[in-house]
Amino acid sequence: MSLSTRREGKPKRSVLSTARESVAAWRRIAPFFTKSRGKIVLIAVASVVAGLLEAALLTLIAALALALAESREVRIDLIGIGADLSIPLALGLGVALAVLRGVLQLWVAYLPAVMSGQAMVDLRTRLFDAFVGAAWPSKASERDGGFQSVMLNQVRATSETIILIAGVISSGLMFLSLLASAVVMSPPAAAVITVVSLALFAVLRPLARSLRKSSTILSSENIEYAKTTQEVAALAEETEVFGASTAYRERFYSQLRAVQVPFQRVRYLSGAVPALYQSVALLVLVLALGVVALLGAGNVATLGAVVLILVRAVTYGQRVQTSITSVDEKLPFVHHLADAIERYESQPQETGRQSADHIGDLTMSGVGFRYDRGEEVLRDVSFSVKMGEIIGIVGPSGAGKSTLVQLLLRLREPSGGTYSVNGVSASDIDRGDWRRMVTYVPQSPQLFYGSVRENIRFFRDDIDDAAVEDAARRAHIHEDILRLPEGYDTIVGARASLVSGGQRQRITLARALAARPAVMILDEPTSALDVKSEESVQASLQELAGETVVFLVAHRLSTLAICDRVMVVSDGTIAAFDTAENLVVTNSYFSEVSEISGRAATPGLPRRSPRG
Repeated sequence: MSLSTRREGKPKRSVLSTARESVAAWRRIAPFFTKSRGKIVLIAVASVVAGLLEAALLTLIAALALALAESREVRIDLIGIGADLSIPLALGLGVALAVLRGVLQLWVAYLPAVMSGQAMVDLRTRLFDAFVGAAWPSKASERDGGFQSVMLNQVRATSETIILIAGVISSGLMFLSLLASAVVMSPPAAAVITVVSLALFAVLRPLARSLRKSSTILSSENIEYAKTTQEVAALAEETEVFGASTAYRERFYSQLRAVQVPFQRVRYLSGAVPALYQSVALLVLVLALGVVALLGAGNVATLGAVVLILVRAVTYGQRVQTSITSVDEKLPFVHHLADAIERYESQPQETGRQSADHIGDLTMSGVGFRYDRGEEVLRDVSFSVKMGEIIGIVGPSGAGKSTLVQLLLRLREPSGGTYSVNGVSASDIDRGDWRRMVTYVPQSPQLFYGSVRENIRFFRDDIDDAAVEDAARRAHIHEDILRLPEGYDTIVGARASLVSGGQRQRITLARALAARPAVMILDEPTSALDVKSEESVQASLQELAGETVVFLVAHRLSTLAICDRVMVVSDGTIAAFDTAENLVVTNSYFSEVSEISGRAATPGLPRRSPRG
């Protein structure tokens, strides 16, 4: 079923609107039960049988107690059918019923645990696949920590909801089984229990709705709290340098307070609703027994059995109410999970159907781009680059360089104009073929927890160890790796202290080189390198001349020295595209940057900003 149905909140809900809301919620949850429907049927059958066995056992216990008190055989009288049992036989039958009921109860407890575990794996797999398969704009709009929160908190809450729903089914059917048994013995008492229980459920629904509303707020605030916590970890180094100021602490404290109020309300209502139900249910039981006393129950044994059965029925009714209350608490988390899956799956990566095994040229003609509801970031971008060229990209901050890089990588699609490769629209090329031919070195290199070898290979099974080491040599990081404690098997990660920033940059460069790409795009690849390392990287890139298209975003003119042509991006368009020698003469921005770079390279000369 579709995940698209959404709930509409209203200040006051009729019974019909509440029913519609429940159906809408079920439609969103139902896809999470795909592999659990058979187990739900087993739970239902086992619960009914266990309930009937419990009623029979309670009836036998009441009769056995009376028989022991009167020193006679056990008299069973049910639906007009009577039977006399010896005490040993009755005890043996009681043991058998208790054991059989216990086995069924264990089975009923085991099945939801299996369902929940399977659902957790399935949901996290589906969420992961949806996120990985989503288009870049969907991922880029996600605040740090958002995906992690959904993957951890929302999925866990949803898997717990499955256990709770199974509990509602199990306890509800056992409640009905016991109630049916009580009807057979004492219809008036059973009628009182049934009518008042239904009325009690209806009376407590406003509290349940209040609980769900508070849970919705709590779920949203928990996501924001996870994002804030992620930022605390990400900014740990900067905070250590600048200090945790009062404003910084207050920002975190305010988020804690935002979680506190709905958390307290949810916890209070989660405890208050079941407690209130239990108190009223006991009152109902007293009233039901009063009815039994007035109308008569046949005999003392039957009266004892009715009392025991009604007590147990009240217990299961309380479990049903508790489980429903907990489901109300969890449903907002389920909706947030469904929202996330829906959002990712509704924006899949677009892939072409045309295969490609080489790139001869890349051309943009009249390309423009704007972010959602935003101003145009790029406009009328036109250029053509041939295989083997090394192209520099420069321009002031905010000129559109990063957006141009994302378009070149096909992370985003142009809002207008055409981006073609070998004369074919880039969007028509199979994305798998594209990824094999195009690589990227970001300005902020990212390493995952794993060996240096695994970080260079980056989960590409077709890259063997020889290719990994060859890439490391081409990135001039091979010797550095060999000096690490375990060489290529040394474990590194996001904050690994075994490698410097420059080494991290060159490891990611080796990652890009390992696939022998046709196109390589680098964003400030030498920004974290010393002069010697920069020279090594330049040598690596220069070796690609003639066999790879290289786009090199840089500000250092020393980095641009290896470029065949340089593209100057200004105010969202290409202001100039020529050799560095010509741009010094024809382009004012490039000329000014060249002058500043020349002064910076000469000790003792005064420096000034490009604005003078």
